[in-house]
Amino acid sequence: MIKKLLALAFIITFVFGYAQVSEFQRADSRYDRKIKALYNKYPKPNDLRTKKEWLLTEEKISAYKNALDKVSAEEKKLIALDPPTKSKITKEAEYDKGKASFQKLLYEAVDLAFLNFSSDSYKATMTFVVDSKGNALDANVKGNNEDVNAFIEAAFYRIKNQGKWKPAESNGKPVSSTVSLPLVLTFKK
Repeated sequence: MIKKLLALAFIITFVFGYAQVSEFQRADSRYDRKIKALYNKYPKPNDLRTKKEWLLTEEKISAYKNALDKVSAEEKKLIALDPPTKSKITKEAEYDKGKASFQKLLYEAVDLAFLNFSSDSYKATMTFVVDSKGNALDANVKGNNEDVNAFIEAAFYRIKNQGKWKPAESNGKPVSSTVSLPLVLTFKK
């Protein structure tokens, strides 16, 4: 019975995860379309164009946060079926191509150019659960800018199916665990 529930949970996760990625793509597409129209209407920078750019950016951030709230609520239900172990882990969860490869994919998927971020780099910590089947779930980024954190979390959902996680082990048995990754993003100016 538990195996059937986990299999159903995996299918729901895959379908829901794909739907979330398309939510981010729709937000990106809407933003790109509107920003292009804005630049056509106001080819030279001015106060009105800057104000409208900011409003469009806020709209995109809001769309991302709404999509992340939905996916988080669904994934918390899945985690409740297979919660991270409290017992001692004998082998940490591993990304099949290595954590550095996962971080590189994540960095490449994060697009913050439109934010005009004032710093050269951004430090944060990402945590997520790798369940006993190797599914990466419920990304949470802690850094000092909620908007940047949301875009990093969205990048996680864009890449999470581009490789496979091997679940942690406790005494040779696969278990659900929490993974923590330090992040340092460098911004191109």
